[in-house]
Amino acid sequence: MNLLIFSANWYNRGDESAIRAMIDEIRIVFPDSHIKIHFNQPVKEIPYDDIEILNPFIRCAGRNIFKNIFYNLALRTNGKIPYIGADAANFRAFVDAVKWADYAIYAPGGPCIGDYYNVRRLLLDIIEMILRNGVPYSLFAPSVGPFSVDEKRVKYLIDQAKVVCFRESISQGYYAALSPEKKTTVTLDSAFQHEIDLKENRSKLDGYKELSDFLKKSEKVIGITVTDLKWHRKYRESDINITIANTFHEFLQYIEEKGYSVLFIPQLFGANNDAEYMSSFAGDNSFVMSDRYDCYFQQFVISQLYAVVGMRYHSNIFSAKMGTPFVSVAYEQKMQGFMEKVGLAEYCLDIHSLSFDSLKTVFDKMTKNYDSYKEMLDREKDTFRQMSYSTTQMIVESILDEVR
Repeated sequence: MNLLIFSANWYNRGDESAIRAMIDEIRIVFPDSHIKIHFNQPVKEIPYDDIEILNPFIRCAGRNIFKNIFYNLALRTNGKIPYIGADAANFRAFVDAVKWADYAIYAPGGPCIGDYYNVRRLLLDIIEMILRNGVPYSLFAPSVGPFSVDEKRVKYLIDQAKVVCFRESISQGYYAALSPEKKTTVTLDSAFQHEIDLKENRSKLDGYKELSDFLKKSEKVIGITVTDLKWHRKYRESDINITIANTFHEFLQYIEEKGYSVLFIPQLFGANNDAEYMSSFAGDNSFVMSDRYDCYFQQFVISQLYAVVGMRYHSNIFSAKMGTPFVSVAYEQKMQGFMEKVGLAEYCLDIHSLSFDSLKTVFDKMTKNYDSYKEMLDREKDTFRQMSYSTTQMIVESILDEVR
């Protein structure tokens, strides 16, 4: 069985967790499968020695008509007319992977097919290539949308998928507006699927003395993930970034005055990590966690905290998975859709409503209802895992149908 996973993201602990859970669960069913994985950004290594990394190629666009013509000819001829970009070797490797594949899987992750990210049209080109080569493909519970351009193309290409799973209902709604007749399913993010090794990660924490000492001396620790959104297409020119900075500075002062300690949890790692930005909020009773530890260690650390306030989607997922009450600050539908799906919408604050007062109100509500909130998470953890695992079950059944 040759599996091609495409449109994966990596340098984010949440994406890492979603990808690893997907791979590990599929390999339980198909232990002899061969996997190649295509990333949306250059990746040097992953914790799988036997999986081939396919690095990205760039979609030619803009005013250079000559390059545009050759790019489209290369796509439509599977490279027989050569791709002439600087990353031609990456293009050739991807074409070869498509021809090699028995089945393709659109990786779990953010709404890359939609208005927010520039990679949208490249991904549609990739899906066209996969279909042109007769390779069946499915969506492994990503988010998608909203759609204000390329609607007909998006509808046609997603309609061809064997299984269409979304990790939250708002994305399902965006797609259903284009294609109401196509059967779709809402599950949960794949990061819920993989159980972490508590003993191994406890040992890692003991070896991370600075963090271990900080947690031991602190009675109640609030985990924080915060981002300035300057990287986001929708918000980069917005005043929201000033609001985020002002709100979190004031909020952090508030919770430290109430006796809480603060642990900043960087979600991005590598060259573009977000530890430096989070450090700008650090006070006397706070600690900025190193970005060098993997997604499973981060989940374990979250399990040791009193609560989390998270702007990063997967800090919400990790908290729910590990039974730690949390407040979600939502800048995309993936947070709102998740919180609605699991019955926690009252603890989700839309970014457009963000202020110190609104964040304080939701946080105080969480602490007031803390015991019942935590009991609910502990009670529903297995349900969350099963909802997430249903994605794997549907994809596995589809693969088996194709290879029989």
